[in-house]
Amino acid sequence: MILDTRQLEYIIQISEEHSITKAAEKLFVTQSALNQQLQKLENELGIALFVRNRSDWQLTPAGEIYVRTARQILNLKKDAYSQIQDLKESGSRRITLGLIPERGVNMFTAIYPEFHRKFPDIRIEPVECNVRTMQNLITRGELDLGLITLVQAQKDANQYFLMKEEEIFLAIPTSHPLAQSGSSEAALAPQISLSRFAQDSFILIARRSTMYQLEEALFSQAKFQPQVLFSTSSNVSKYRMVLAEVGCALLPEVFAKPDPGIRYFRLEERPSWEVTMCCRKDAYLSHAEEYFLELCKKYWET
Repeated sequence: MILDTRQLEYIIQISEEHSITKAAEKLFVTQSALNQQLQKLENELGIALFVRNRSDWQLTPAGEIYVRTARQILNLKKDAYSQIQDLKESGSRRITLGLIPERGVNMFTAIYPEFHRKFPDIRIEPVECNVRTMQNLITRGELDLGLITLVQAQKDANQYFLMKEEEIFLAIPTSHPLAQSGSSEAALAPQISLSRFAQDSFILIARRSTMYQLEEALFSQAKFQPQVLFSTSSNVSKYRMVLAEVGCALLPEVFAKPDPGIRYFRLEERPSWEVTMCCRKDAYLSHAEEYFLELCKKYWET
């Protein structure tokens, strides 16, 4: 018997879209049918779940309780189905996987062939998004797993599996006066104080990135505000701008590629952040998901 959770999904969708019209479009049902479902539920409960405005539907306190509980029920259903599938010798299901741009696809394409050989009936659906969006989707049960890079203070109530501690390096152009002291390979980079670059121009990460907080802290410790040429969400762009002798940048280890056109330094604070895989707190991890995490760990250990 299949547990019918359509009504729960309907109310959650209305709350996310803040509009019954947009929710109906996303759910592929007519607006009148969706409105009938909502009115039937509100009559049954004897209380309104939404404050209705023409362009912005907001949850009432009762609606917030309903949606929060509905998400819990859907997560319990998902966990129960995963456990039942694990009892079977085979079975088809899907894993929704959050990937951060630039590095997520590289990891996925490297490990998926081995995963598919062991679990050919499991369909993985990758979704690229930024870290904060991914954390929210995992909390809501809309993603099963996610590749997330962040510092300890940015972790929420979800569960995080450490894959790698990744060091952050300073990259400068070869035209810089201190370039002769640096190394073209991050692994061989000498140590230096960031304060020695107080007069230089920097390409920084965009404010919405989880690395922004780390960069801010480093400049604060070095006791100067950097001259910012521009901000970007792409570490690849930062690397290319340094190579083009536009300015300096702070780069995570995976983006600090050996190049004769760049010089690297280790910073005295030895800053780093965590490369993690994330799932919902207390979520049941299927055999397939556990194996996928094993492959992720091996990938980041190499």
